[in-house]
Amino acid sequence: MVSILLLAQLGTTEPLQATAATVLQASGGIVLFVGAVYGFVRYEANPIVTEYGPMTYVLVFGTFVWATGIAVRLLLG
Repeated sequence: MVSILLLAQLGTTEPLQATAATVLQASGGIVLFVGAVYGFVRYEANPIVTEYGPMTYVLVFGTFVWATGIAVRLLLG
């Protein structure tokens, strides 16, 4: 899962520091991980998605939080 890679890169690319960018990236990665696991567990109950539901908005929110963390890291160095 991509979310595991997102969380793993936090500690491997540079020493882990508690900055706003790190918190945003970690939060986004965790939201994406929880959303992916929830979707995987529910897949058999509803394998064909015909409309956008709350899960889509959770995944979009997690992606936005993670991307904001990346932008903050790039802008603040």
